[in-house]
Amino acid sequence: MLLLAFCFCSPMQFGDDDKTKDIIKNVRRTLSYLHFAPQDINDQFSEKVYNAYIENIDPYKTYMKGSDMVFFDKYKFKMDEFFNNEDLTFYRQSIDTIYKRIDELEKLTEKSLSKPLDYSTQDELIFDFEKDHFAENQAQWENKWKNRLKYSILQDILLMEESAKDEKAWHKKDSVGLSKDEFDPRGKTFDQLEAEARSSVKDNMADFFRRFKKRKKEDWLSIYINSFTEQFDPHTSYFSPKENEDFEMTMSGQLEGIGATLADEKGYPTIKSLVIGGPAWKQGELEVEDQITKVAQGTKEAVSVVGMLLDDAIRLIRGEKGTTVVLTVKKKDGSMKEISIVRDIVELEETFARSAIIEDGNGDKFGIVYLPSFYLNYDGNGHDASDDVKREIEELKKSNIKGLVFDVRSNGGGDLSECVEIVGHFIDKGPVVQVVRSDGNKKVYQDEKPGVIWDGPMVIMVNELSASASEIFAAALQDYNRAVVIGSKKTFGKGTVQTVRPLSWFMNSNDEYGMLKFTIQKFYRINGGSTQQKGVESDIIMPDRYTYMDISEGARDSALPWDQIASLKYKTWPNSFDLQKIMANSRKRLEANPQVKLLDEYAQYVKLLDNDKQIPLNYNEFKARFEKRNQESKKYDELTEFKNGLKISSPSYETALMVNDTVLKERRRLWHKDLGKDVYLKETISVLRDMQ
Repeated sequence: MLLLAFCFCSPMQFGDDDKTKDIIKNVRRTLSYLHFAPQDINDQFSEKVYNAYIENIDPYKTYMKGSDMVFFDKYKFKMDEFFNNEDLTFYRQSIDTIYKRIDELEKLTEKSLSKPLDYSTQDELIFDFEKDHFAENQAQWENKWKNRLKYSILQDILLMEESAKDEKAWHKKDSVGLSKDEFDPRGKTFDQLEAEARSSVKDNMADFFRRFKKRKKEDWLSIYINSFTEQFDPHTSYFSPKENEDFEMTMSGQLEGIGATLADEKGYPTIKSLVIGGPAWKQGELEVEDQITKVAQGTKEAVSVVGMLLDDAIRLIRGEKGTTVVLTVKKKDGSMKEISIVRDIVELEETFARSAIIEDGNGDKFGIVYLPSFYLNYDGNGHDASDDVKREIEELKKSNIKGLVFDVRSNGGGDLSECVEIVGHFIDKGPVVQVVRSDGNKKVYQDEKPGVIWDGPMVIMVNELSASASEIFAAALQDYNRAVVIGSKKTFGKGTVQTVRPLSWFMNSNDEYGMLKFTIQKFYRINGGSTQQKGVESDIIMPDRYTYMDISEGARDSALPWDQIASLKYKTWPNSFDLQKIMANSRKRLEANPQVKLLDEYAQYVKLLDNDKQIPLNYNEFKARFEKRNQESKKYDELTEFKNGLKISSPSYETALMVNDTVLKERRRLWHKDLGKDVYLKETISVLRDMQ
């Protein structure tokens, strides 16, 4: 009977078998010979691949049954053989099983939602792959899926109940009239709300199943292959031709959409960053780590994207300029929110360096340069980060600034040569970073140009998302005693170098096989320490929302280890400062700052929420939990309302441009508004004043 669980399909339904095998073979060969840390393809490797793959295709252990896993577990220590022999047996069986289970779940969903569910039980939903388990029998399997449906219904009921309380919003809606298909929750009984919520979930699930079954089975190949590649290190991955098309679009210079990057976190499309100046950034409500649960096109019915493959969700969110997308998002504090965004052309202009003048009320002016990434002009017609930074500093100097803030918060890195050149703006020649290959071959990147662009006091702002080239930059200036580093306890800890190559490049073929990104080198500071895992430790530490959560490189099991090589010879900055005194002064200010205390409390609260992965599905308990979270989160609204009292303005050259450039004027207005609410910037300016 067990074998009946598998609907073995013809090779055509999985695409070209020979091409698939060629892809796997060349991924394996490339990583075995060219990756910085080649892995032994053995049983230990096999078990890691197997566990990663199962989690990737069934993150909540709801699709497959315990009997399926009994069958598949026999392959746990054979993944190495499948990889070495390009054997597709397990890959095809697992995907066939998922599709068969989806057919069963679709029928179960239709039956379950035909009448009210029981909201008085003590069932729970577990959002933890490690603690949860696959259903042991058919009854458990069905109940587990019903609990997911119940969770969605309860969420909708509570959102409608909260919506009914918003008298101002309903007054506005009443003044223009409700659309004929819009449900008004005011004055409705629980049964009426439940029926509406259940109907909505039923429609969303029907659409989910429709999209799921339209997907070709070969589209799962990158998930399968990346279960192998991610065991080499977190930054090594395969991109299918379809995924590569998306990648190239993001690199083209313009995008039509909302201006956000997303990652799939346990089935939720999760915001990882916002494009500065993009529609979502301008709208102001979408935040990093928001989890998108539904997407609606304008006034049309919302579609659930929970459990949807990320590229499908992204295609729903993208769209033509001028159209509206409505996102239902789950905030980190557990609250739900609908966010309406008008799509636009996402201009990459806002990924370039920019600057501002800061006055703190004591008569002195300070400058800030914000660098989102270490970008490079590849075609001769664009910008280089080093040139742009130089220009911004030269313009700031015209205002007689007394100190400089260099902001690389959430800067994920970029081109190494640009990083080296920018470090050279602040030191008078010398080594910047060491790069080592797996064979021990070492190259030292030097600042060869004598002289500096800025020789005054300098502070570098970082956070947990400052990575790669940002860490090289901060580490070099910290080692030279050239600047004070302020921010999170440490930066991200990505001390590796990747290259991207088309697989056809390794195969001497013109066919499209996709791309392979893999790690080829490691970075080392001039003092010999690696930035891998350890990152760069701040001289002055300030709490933020991630303080008690590990989102760094080291949180990934396959992250390459930290190590150390010999230090280089270098001369520290002659006009140094008393770091210990500066740190002591800052510590006193931070201890007395109520906003900093509230930030630390919020960070602890976020950690508490992150650890809470068991959701009660009893209506009364669910509602109590929902209301408690909403009430608790209000305490931290003060953080978004804070104003630091700093006066922010543009350098003179930019002020002149704004006379005719209203887009630039609006972009800077929004940026300056954010800087005026930045508690970290307030302390940074105080540190600069101490350095004088």
